[in-house]
Amino acid sequence: MTRVPESARYSLLLLAPLLVLMLLPVPCLGSECILLTSSRLTDPSSMEPDGPAGFCAWALGPLPAAAIVFALGLLGYRLTGESRSQQRGRIVVWAMFSLAAYVVSWYGIILVTSIGATETPPMKFLGITALMALAVIVLGQPLVLLWLSLVDRYWQAHKHGEGAAR
Repeated sequence: MTRVPESARYSLLLLAPLLVLMLLPVPCLGSECILLTSSRLTDPSSMEPDGPAGFCAWALGPLPAAAIVFALGLLGYRLTGESRSQQRGRIVVWAMFSLAAYVVSWYGIILVTSIGATETPPMKFLGITALMALAVIVLGQPLVLLWLSLVDRYWQAHKHGEGAAR
């Protein structure tokens, strides 16, 4: 059995809340995308000029975004693992986590608020939802800092426990 690298475990632990929130709508929206695409392919006369591409981009877009967020976690592992720049690394991890949380919350707010019909122009709608996401992240900073400190404490204790067990 292949063992998961320590950096991947750290990235998954650190970014678990973001990855879960980001990937939560993918099964539902992704299956809808597949059904929409297959129905369009079986009946080409119903094919609209734009097709299901826009919907599928919103439905499946979190998959590559999750890979990018995971890569940021790997970078965070590298930054916090070096003892000489550990404090600076923690600040960079906080900034990366907050930025990724902003993007994830913006995506979620757009999905939830776009369920109903709106007559708001698209750019104004995106501006409003961006401000809402910013408010969520700014007000949620105590939770972000709590999560990051809990992960750091757990990881430091786990790392020292592993070193003692060997």
